Amino acid sequence: MTKKRVTMIFLLVLAAIALGLCIILFGRFARPLISATVIAVIFYPVHARVQKRVRRPGLAAMISTILVILIIVVPVTLISLAISKEVAGLIDYLNEKSEESGGLNPYFTNLMEGAKGWLSQYIDLSNFDAKAWLSGRLQQISSFLIAEARIVIGNVASFLINTIITLFVLFFLFREGRLIRRRAAAVLPLSPAQVEELFTGIEKTIMATVYGGVVVALVQGTLTGFALWVFGIRSAVLWGVVASVFALIPLVGATVVWLPSAIYLFAIGHTWQAIVLIAWGAGVVGTIDNFLRPMLMSGQVSMHPLMVFLAIFGGVQAFGFLGLFVGPVILAVSTAIFRMIWRETSDWRARWREEAGGVKEAGSETESG
Repeated sequence: MTKKRVTMIFLLVLAAIALGLCIILFGRFARPLISATVIAVIFYPVHARVQKRVRRPGLAAMISTILVILIIVVPVTLISLAISKEVAGLIDYLNEKSEESGGLNPYFTNLMEGAKGWLSQYIDLSNFDAKAWLSGRLQQISSFLIAEARIVIGNVASFLINTIITLFVLFFLFREGRLIRRRAAAVLPLSPAQVEELFTGIEKTIMATVYGGVVVALVQGTLTGFALWVFGIRSAVLWGVVASVFALIPLVGATVVWLPSAIYLFAIGHTWQAIVLIAWGAGVVGTIDNFLRPMLMSGQVSMHPLMVFLAIFGGVQAFGFLGLFVGPVILAVSTAIFRMIWRETSDWRARWREEAGGVKEAGSETESG
């Protein structure tokens, strides 16, 4: 027994060391692994249909991976081209307007002076130098863009590697996903019903997070596009689609569309339209996410909307964009585990209540005696 105990302790120490080395080895690939898992869960219904028609698992997985690339890459490319066209048109418009003032800097300075004149009716801006403020802001923007360009150039290789790893892992998840699930079920010291409950909870949570996010993004994009159309912003439908795309990104949202539009309206003299657009964006578009997303998700995963809300924003703060999925999954797994513990301890709790009741009855009889 002593030798077996020493052997077990030695193996546990080796296992701890090996686990630590594995975390160091694979920890840097956590994001592509999580991304591939989320994509595999989302697109599994599509892969299941492909698998019915293509009997070869490897070929079916390859087709599904290619479909994922087409479904994600093509729309993003088309939207990017459309945005580039609109931005180019806006730059041409600003150049035309700026020629009347002798350049972009004087043009924007005139706009700032106009805004200053309007605001001076309500607050004291006598000490505010619009030209100096604008020059400082332009210098900050220039420095920021240069710094971001360096970061992007430096991270291109990392981005490409993570993308390749994500697609590579996605292919194997499509091909061997069910087998991986069965092997995990065999390793975990849980009953088949508990394993099914655990994995089903994870799948439902990911699906609810994605579908809830898509619905919220569509609603925010529609509300933003409608407001831009009402106030006469050209290509309102396109910018509504852009707002929907950015609404999927936490802590960014549709603000990147309606706020510049409001600034543009203010710059061309449509003051009240700009104020109404800001109120609409901040009061309606910006806040609808706070209750619509948790409400949609809680109906799918049987969790309180407040807990879902905290899980989403806590996950975003801890893990960035992937926290949208990781946060609710952690909450769902934790809830399932505690639910299993509660059921497993039901017999113990029943015996404890019986013993407590017996002790109470014995004490009552002693007092009455």
